Amino acid sequence: MSGPKRGTWRIYYDPTPGRLADLEEFAANQDAWLARNGSFIERFLGCEALAKAQAAYGRVLECIDSGDPDSGFDCYGQAWEIFNELRRQAAEAKQQANVQRQLREQQRRLAEQQRQIQRQQREDQRRLAQQRAAAEALRECQEAWQDSESQALLHRWMDPSECHRLAAALEAAAVGSPGQVQEKSRAWQNSLRTVLAAANRRAAENAKAIRECRPALAAARQSLDSLNISVLTDSQRNGFGRLKRQLQTQVEEALSAENLRELRLFIAQIGELAARYQPKIKAAELEKASQVWRDALTRCGYSVVSRTGPDGAVILQASSFPMKSLNVEVRSDTKEVRLDVNGKHDHAGCVKDVQSLQAELARQGVQLTMTDWGTGKPGGVARQLSQGLSIGGAR
Repeated sequence: MSGPKRGTWRIYYDPTPGRLADLEEFAANQDAWLARNGSFIERFLGCEALAKAQAAYGRVLECIDSGDPDSGFDCYGQAWEIFNELRRQAAEAKQQANVQRQLREQQRRLAEQQRQIQRQQREDQRRLAQQRAAAEALRECQEAWQDSESQALLHRWMDPSECHRLAAALEAAAVGSPGQVQEKSRAWQNSLRTVLAAANRRAAENAKAIRECRPALAAARQSLDSLNISVLTDSQRNGFGRLKRQLQTQVEEALSAENLRELRLFIAQIGELAARYQPKIKAAELEKASQVWRDALTRCGYSVVSRTGPDGAVILQASSFPMKSLNVEVRSDTKEVRLDVNGKHDHAGCVKDVQSLQAELARQGVQLTMTDWGTGKPGGVARQLSQGLSIGGAR
């Protein structure tokens, strides 16, 4: 019947296609990563480790094929965790293999030196053997120091002063008698192994912190993807898209490099971008909704006059011959609308008027769901019309 009414409205938006496109672009980087690192992982960890990495990448592709970006991004993050963990394990296996080989070779040479010393009777021959052993020990230290994987690990996770200390100790190991050189070389290798172990621990702790960032990253991405930018102008959409792509690329690079500080920074920037555009989208949605309401009321036979209230709400006053009137208040801070049908005068057809308005709004992409019919009783007619309104109309 007549009197105040309430309802809700929303404009449909489906972010799934855009998110799937983003996921496909990110997955291509993982494919390239496997092409670069697959043989290294297989060499030092075996076929099963490579298969594990390929399976993780395969799960991302399955989510793309099934059209599930939410699970896809989860699998995408899990794949990077697996990739980086296998890469660390392979590097550590390589280091261990080098250490074992060096130890075996050192043991073999020491045994050979002992046999030579036993065979040699002259002091000059014994001294020569010591010199050779010292030179060999020093060479092993230099090879271990120049190993690219070790250098990358040290420079990434250790303080520069620690690297300078090892470099100075290696230089000092070359000074002294052959016995002293050997002793200092062995001490230096032990020191290097200790420092590499500490670097590996820090890398593992960083990887754990990266994993703990995943929920915040997923929430930030969700808040950004859920923004209905379709209501913005071309210029605003282009600006938003450029900033979003830039942040997505930066997040991708931070995940790949396991850069925790940058990842946290970019997660915060994603939230800031969403917060910056929310007021613009609200304003654009209010403007579009107001226009849709005006058009719908006009097509329903009303003459419409609009004004903006002091709180920013758009108030539409509609009237038609002979005695029908309808006031609509559309607000920017809520999806609720207030309808006042025929004011305080009784109008037995107010339910039908609202249902006609629902149908017209649905054809323009706005679904009006009545949450309070006031004293009106839509009954069977309302149920019949609501079945035709559930789709929400064409957009």
